[in-house]
Amino acid sequence: MDNQIVGKVTATERQPSTCTTVRFWVHRDVLLAPFDVIKIEHIGRDGATTFSYAIVQELEYITDSVGHLASYVSSDFGQVETVPFNQRIGTTVATAEVIYNTRGVEMPIRDGAQVHWADADGIRAALGMDDYEESIPAGYIHTSNGLRIPVDLNLDYLIGPEGAHLNISGISGLSTKTSYAMFLLNALQQRIQNDVTIIIFNVKGRDLLSLDRDSEQLSDGDRQNWEHCGLAARPFENVRYLYPFDGDRRDQGYTNSRPVPEILEDQIGNNVAHNYHFEVERDIGKLPFLFSDIDDPGATMESIAHEIAGWDDVTTWEQLREQVSFRTQKGQSGDKSISVMSWRKFNRLLRARTDHGVFCEAFTYGNPRQTQLESEVLGLTPGQVLVIDIEPLPDYLQRYVVGNVIHTVYSALLGDIDTEVKFRKVVVFADELNKYAPRSAGATSALTQNMLEITERGRSLGMVLFAAEQFRSGVHDRVLGNCGTNVFGRTSPVEMAKCPDYRYFPRTYQSAATRLEQGTLLIQHAVYKTALIKINFPRPSYYQPK
Repeated sequence: MDNQIVGKVTATERQPSTCTTVRFWVHRDVLLAPFDVIKIEHIGRDGATTFSYAIVQELEYITDSVGHLASYVSSDFGQVETVPFNQRIGTTVATAEVIYNTRGVEMPIRDGAQVHWADADGIRAALGMDDYEESIPAGYIHTSNGLRIPVDLNLDYLIGPEGAHLNISGISGLSTKTSYAMFLLNALQQRIQNDVTIIIFNVKGRDLLSLDRDSEQLSDGDRQNWEHCGLAARPFENVRYLYPFDGDRRDQGYTNSRPVPEILEDQIGNNVAHNYHFEVERDIGKLPFLFSDIDDPGATMESIAHEIAGWDDVTTWEQLREQVSFRTQKGQSGDKSISVMSWRKFNRLLRARTDHGVFCEAFTYGNPRQTQLESEVLGLTPGQVLVIDIEPLPDYLQRYVVGNVIHTVYSALLGDIDTEVKFRKVVVFADELNKYAPRSAGATSALTQNMLEITERGRSLGMVLFAAEQFRSGVHDRVLGNCGTNVFGRTSPVEMAKCPDYRYFPRTYQSAATRLEQGTLLIQHAVYKTALIKINFPRPSYYQPK
């Protein structure tokens, strides 16, 4: 047998070939798997031969038996040691989705057509990668016949202007979601460093607090995988780190973050680590983000926050608390549409939620590395990476920081805030997206509104969201719907039942999603000519503390 031939097309009365579906029997010596891409001989105009490409979705083994009872009887009525006198006639039949034809022929493929293994160039053409003007490595495909084929994303559909935004979902514990996001961000920096600014929120321990240090865990094979993707296995460059300010931790770098002490010391020595805080005069207008998780049907808390934003005579957080406390007295609430009871609720929340070291005035305790968060964001230049640690903060402060940064970047891109260096492309990576754009919130909270604004209109300005979450079912539909690239890691059957997006996966793909290994993902990209492909990607090239 020609080692490039897989089998032949079969079309029956009950299961005919269609414009989008083809079935073929598989030679007994061939090992095939879902997501493999095959090439099939097809008709063309004026008698010419064309080739159609299809991606395998399902494999079934059938025999000439009319029922399972026949197999039982042929084994001497259930004697497992018995060898039947006659073997059943059987074969494996594959069902595949037709995704491409070399000459644009859309006719159903005819019975008896030869099925071949597709080569690397054919697979890339079938997926639509030959049409890219600019591309970013997405990983590589492993095929059942031993090929390892690099695959790319269309840059215009990843970070705009044609499309934008990336979402990654999957269970926690495999480090796959964050690692893949870092792989793509590293690829962006290596390919278009002078055009993109990257902002990363660290939400998990020390995971992302040493992005500019070489990994100590990469093998020669890992480095070859990076090279196979057209990239160098190197850490991020031009990285700055921001840790939440805590004046009570002077002997620990003025922060309650948990970087490796030696690494933090090096960062401080290289002047790339600072402590961020919030000042009333610059951050009072962003107070609505502090209450994004509050059940506020009438938007009363947000209304009070917007009224407070106009108080020009407040210069410290303590003055703000005193002014709000004054409004809780009868007859002093000001705006008659807001009740005293609402002011009292707001007062309780404000005092509890601003009782943290990040809400302070400049140069508290004489810390020379203390910096205002908005100033740091507006001072970014193309090519820089800013890592903002929010892991030690409570959830409501994590939301406040994320909302503050996103609002600042978006306002700068709109021209509402002057910056010395104009942003070109800004990519923001946020894990735990369900906190910031929950499905249950509608579009009521200020933070959710900002996330919707970014995903629906941000790409035209150059602002792009890379996000990840454990449960895709918990994220706002409109945010997900505006992501041009969706990545699926291993998930549970329960999550698949809850999330409607998984219902459109072929049955075999659904099964595959529940047992994906570390470093393996299913990816959906706006310009791919099939719904999903299965890819692998290299191990992270930056230092990851154990």
